Amino acid sequence: MATVKLDKNIKEDGLDTLLSNFIKQAGDMICLYVGEDDLPSQLEVIVIRITEAHYVQSLNDADGTKSYSEEGASWSFQDNELDPYMTLLNRYIATRDGESAKGCVWSW
Repeated sequence: MATVKLDKNIKEDGLDTLLSNFIKQAGDMICLYVGEDDLPSQLEVIVIRITEAHYVQSLNDADGTKSYSEEGASWSFQDNELDPYMTLLNRYIATRDGESAKGCVWSW
């Protein structure tokens, strides 16, 4: 939570319960996708980014919307919060399962 608060310049503690809820939801989604009971440390950055996006969305009272505009500023939100991170999540799964091509030699 400290990283999210630092990134979003949140100094007060009044949002801690809300942020903790967002963090838990993001962690649960990631664990479900990668098939882990506990969040792998390599994927914590994704939890932070999803939490920050959800915070911005809720701050603007835009939960459940695809885009939001106010006084010349516009925000666009993903239909699926995991979409921007699918490459990283799939790479994690491939590496974990020994399917990564890193360090392999190919010939034909």
